[in-house]
Amino acid sequence: MLINNGFNEDKIQSPLRYIWSIFKSKSIAVLAMWAIVILIFISLFASWIVPHPPLLQDPEQMLLPPYWVEGGTIDHVLGTDELGRDTLSRLFHGVQYTLGGALIITFFVSLIGMTIGAGAALTKGVKASILHHLLDALLAIPSLLSALILITFFGPSYINCLIAIALSLLPQFIRASFLAIEQELNKQYIIALQLDGAAKTRLFRYGILPNILEPTITILNRLFTMAIIEIATLGFLGFGAQLPQTELGALIANSMELIYLSPWLVAFPGLAIFIIIIIVNVFAEGLRHAVIEGEE
Repeated sequence: MLINNGFNEDKIQSPLRYIWSIFKSKSIAVLAMWAIVILIFISLFASWIVPHPPLLQDPEQMLLPPYWVEGGTIDHVLGTDELGRDTLSRLFHGVQYTLGGALIITFFVSLIGMTIGAGAALTKGVKASILHHLLDALLAIPSLLSALILITFFGPSYINCLIAIALSLLPQFIRASFLAIEQELNKQYIIALQLDGAAKTRLFRYGILPNILEPTITILNRLFTMAIIEIATLGFLGFGAQLPQTELGALIANSMELIYLSPWLVAFPGLAIFIIIIIVNVFAEGLRHAVIEGEE
């Protein structure tokens, strides 16, 4: 709990600065943070930094291997696909679709979920009870299955894929935030603030929110990871990004027939998904430990 304990002046004056000072001491987490910055930069500016247009076909350069393999060329660092399109350019655009979509989902789900979860936890009563039972019913269905059911109604497309995944993950975030806030409400300092007449919005902003950072980081990390996996899965199954969009899961699906002839066309998008998830998890774990140490 972030309160004034009288021993660490820096911690008292600026808890976030104190947490940042702890986080900076974790070199692996800082490295992961800068890797995330690079990935976000790629997502935002993929169209300007790719070496070739991702849809540009070159019949004379079909199925080139990566440059370090015999037959490869430095002009196509990661090789080309069956239509002569540059693999690196398509991979960058795939990161834009997959990572960018996961960030959008995480932002909106966390914003809406925290609002609903906090409102239910702070008001309680019949509305909270109804929400609680509704969440129990929704959480009985796996999120990927929920997304598949929703997208059959919306129709396969990248935007509909993001909406379906967001709606399928929203109940999980509402439940997690509801439980975290409800647990915090039972603590003595919250009871004291309530007796002092603190308004619910002020109680949440200055009392509860700073003290649920650790579980919130864990929830957000899980939410983001699931969003990445589900975007790629729906893209692989043909329910997400449609041609000529270059989402990572769709890139894997489109290259499965060539896996024995050009395995790099499947390996690179799969490796990109794996690396993104690892980087985000390392960053989130480092941040979570910094918050825990900052609260001690």
